[in-house]
Amino acid sequence: MTDLAARLFAMDVMAMLVEGGGELHASFVEAKLVDRLAVFIAPRLIGGAVAPTAVGGRGLALPEALRLESPSVRSVGDDWLIEGDVCPPGAEG
Repeated sequence: MTDLAARLFAMDVMAMLVEGGGELHASFVEAKLVDRLAVFIAPRLIGGAVAPTAVGGRGLALPEALRLESPSVRSVGDDWLIEGDVCPPGAEG
């Protein structure tokens, strides 16, 4: 994953859209390759211990949590779009 990012950067690619499931998202978070987030939230609650989450993997403890700086929220059809720049843990925003 970091090799792919390095190769793209060497080709002057400065951004990529990662669309996938929780495990793919977790891989990018764990590799510290996330600097902006856009997430759609549907007005449906499914819950349960086996419900899929937006970020899988080992997860992050609250002190390690990534925070969005100046997030924006807007409706898109029936869903909500939340966007913002990612602040690493401990960064002031």
